[in-house]
Parts: sequence; structure tokens; C-alpha cells
Amino acid sequence: MPARTGRDLISSGEIARDRMSARASAFHPYAFLLATWALNVCDNAFYIAPAPVFQPMVRDLGISNAQAGALISVFLLAILLFQIPAGYLIDRRDPRPIILVSSASVVLVSLAIWPFPRYELMLPLRFLAGIPLAFIFVPCAYLVSKAFADAPGRSVGLFLSGPPTGVALGSLLGPAIGQAFGWPAVYVAFTLPILVLLPLFAFFVRSFPTYPRETFTLPQYLVAFRNLELWKVGAIFACSYAAYIFYSSWSPTFLEANGIRDVALLGILSSAIPAAGIFSRPVGGYLAEARFSHDKRVVPLAAFALLAGTSVALPFLGLGAIPLLIAGGFLAQIPFTVYYLFSAQILPPRFAGTAYAFMNTVSLIGGAVSPGLAGYLLDVTGTFFAPFAMIALTALLGLLLVLWTRER
Repeated sequence: MPARTGRDLISSGEIARDRMSARASAFHPYAFLLATWALNVCDNAFYIAPAPVFQPMVRDLGISNAQAGALISVFLLAILLFQIPAGYLIDRRDPRPIILVSSASVVLVSLAIWPFPRYELMLPLRFLAGIPLAFIFVPCAYLVSKAFADAPGRSVGLFLSGPPTGVALGSLLGPAIGQAFGWPAVYVAFTLPILVLLPLFAFFVRSFPTYPRETFTLPQYLVAFRNLELWKVGAIFACSYAAYIFYSSWSPTFLEANGIRDVALLGILSSAIPAAGIFSRPVGGYLAEARFSHDKRVVPLAAFALLAGTSVALPFLGLGAIPLLIAGGFLAQIPFTVYYLFSAQILPPRFAGTAYAFMNTVSLIGGAVSPGLAGYLLDVTGTFFAPFAMIALTALLGLLLVLWTRER
């Protein structure tokens, strides 16, 4: 065997270093999925933060239930208004720096809310806090679908379990945080962890694989919004989202009105309602890709039919409604992944980010309206019958819209 020369040793060393470098820079899709999931957990815990402390806020600030609900609605309104620009950006630019800058902005605005617990300041600050959220959730969902191009339904379904996890944590921990540190503390309790998550996200996303991105003109972009099917899917999503936000934001007040005063128990029960989506969103994606791949509409059709009946029965059951509250949270969220699958099939691939953003924008109309309108109906009638009846009618509307869409 001939002796190895210095040149051979140098070449071997370079090859070894190249292999180590390749391994170090290799993209790890599941680590990336976990990082995006965790970011959205924090964002959604922050967005629902006022709901668990609605009643202390109403008493301390001298505001109505409708004004309290508006702190959720105005947040979603900001996301709604800026979602389309976000979709345009992610179809033309690298979404990674957009997500990093937007996440840091959420933290800064939340820190501004905490020291100023006055309604006239909190409302516009909540609106400002919602703007960067438009540039986080949809870009993350878009990148997840690209990272798992072979099975987008299941991966996006797993990613979509992040928002209900965040809402559940906000509902679970919010009452205890409010009792221990005062209700204004809930506005920063869930955003500070983002400061730790951002470096992790930057690390795992740095080697994201390239994917084709086609150029398009503004007129071509605007033509996409004339697609009737995309409007239909967005409207259906709006019906589901209205129910989800209603159940998540007003269940703590409903439970308290029916005699639950213990802070720990109230937090556990309230969190179980959005937490149902941790299971239902991935399950919906799995059913759509496996069991009902011939016609994915079956998932939202069944969900809306059951949700309508659940919402009608709930206000008459008192504390016996607790299992149905959790069922309502489950049913409202199980079709979410299906809507993302639908939107990806409607527009050409070059508008994939836009399809997500557009559908999300229309869906947020339901989320922006339902908390404030439910609070108004509660103020006017003094009972929860009217708010739950509103959600039952919304579910029936969603069912009719699903029947109007094409099979996929």
C-alpha cells in the first residue's frame, strides 16, 4: 500500500471539513417546524390574553362587555387589514427576515401596553400589536408547506396546532397571572419568551432549502382576487373562525356567570376549549388527505352541522354545558387545515402565499366581528342565549357555503 503524501492528507482533511460543514448546514425540517410552532404559540397566547381577565378589566376600567370584546376584535382587524400585503411580500421576497423583524415588533408593542392600563391607550396599542402578526403566521404556514412538500396537509395540520395551544395557555395561565401580578401583566407574560425563541428560529431556518419562486406583475396579482372559489373558501373559514374566537374568548365569562369562581379551575376549563384544536386541526388534515380524499368537504360539513346543534343547546345547560363547550372548540377548529389545502389548489403555485393570505384575511372578518358582537348581545339581552344563537346561525351559513363549493 503506497504511503499517503501531504497533498493526500490535505485533500482528506478538506473533504472531512466539507462533510462536517454540509452536516452542520443541513436543513432539519422538524426542528424548523417546532420553532415556527413555538413562535405562534406565544403570539396566540398574547392575542387571547385579555379574555381571561375580561371581568377584572370591566370592573377596574368601567367599560362594557362590548368594549372588552373589542380588545380581541381590534387585534384581529389589524391582522385582517395587513394580511394581503403580507401575502404579496412572501410571494416575492424571502419570508425569513420578515418573520424575525415582525416577531421582535410584537414584543416591543406588548411592552408598551403593560405600563399604560387605560382603555383609550390599550385599544390603539392592541391594533398596533396586531399588524406584525399579519407578517408572522401566514409566512410561517407557507414555509412549513414548502418544507414538507410531500405531505403538506399533515405538516400544516401540525403547525396549525400551535395557535390553539397558545390560546389554551393564555386561557389557562391568564387568570393566575392576573391574580398574582395584576391583569395588565397578561399583556407581556406571553411575549417575553419570544426573545428566547427568535435566535432558535434564526438558527433552524438559516439553511432552508431553495424553492421555485415565479415573478409576476401587479395586474396579474390583482386578477387572483377575482377567483370566486377563493372567496367561497374564505367565507367558509370566516364562519369557522367566528365560532372558534367566540368559544375561546367568551367561555371564561360564561363559566364565571354559571358559578365557577376558583381561578385555577376557571383557567383549566377555559383552556380546554381552544386546546381541543391541538388535536382537531391535525385530525382534520389527516381525514382530508386519507379518509375523505375523494371529497374533503365532508370534514367541514359534518363540523358545521354538529356545531350548530351544540351552540343551540349550550345556554340552557348551565355547568352541564362544560363538555359541549369543549366539543364546540373541537368542532370549530377541525376544518381549519382543510381550508388551507383548498386554497393551495385554487390559485397557481406562484400565488401560494397570496392564497393563504387572502383566505386568512377573509376568515379574520368572522374572528374580528364575533367577540365584539357577542359582547354587545350580552349587554343588550343580559343572557348568553343570543350570542350562542348567533354562532349557531353562523354554523348553518358555513354549511350552506360548503355545499356551494366544488368537490376537491
